[in-house]
Amino acid sequence: MSRVATFNEADKAEVAKNRLQQAGINAAIVDESKLEKYFYMSKPLASQKVYVEDKDLRRARDFLEDADRQDHILNGEVRCVQCGSVRVEYPQFPRKFITTTLVELFCFLGIIDKTFFCKDCHHTWPVKVTLRPKIDRLNWPVPHDGMVRQEKG
Repeated sequence: MSRVATFNEADKAEVAKNRLQQAGINAAIVDESKLEKYFYMSKPLASQKVYVEDKDLRRARDFLEDADRQDHILNGEVRCVQCGSVRVEYPQFPRKFITTTLVELFCFLGIIDKTFFCKDCHHTWPVKVTLRPKIDRLNWPVPHDGMVRQEKG
């Protein structure tokens, strides 16, 4: 099975799965929200994954993109901000080792920030982007000159 879409919300994943099944493409949802909520002490993000059989991957992706043009069913889909992959994980650390618990403790203490992680290009990015005032050469805020993006987890 190959992942064809990733969502934060279960209802959006369900819509994508149902549309694929109506088109004759066998699809299933894997819900990792309980794992993230309890084991990683995180708000579940990128936890609703829609899978199709490997042979149907390209056809399923094309179908979803066509359906999205008409009905916006991919609104809220989580994709890599760098390469566009749907193989996104949150938080960024592996789920197979006991060291994950230690890393989670560091996150809880604020030593490490949780980020999204692309399994294809290995890019990480924060959950949200905040704004900070523009600064001058001396690191003083520039009054009345707007805000700029500041990435923070």
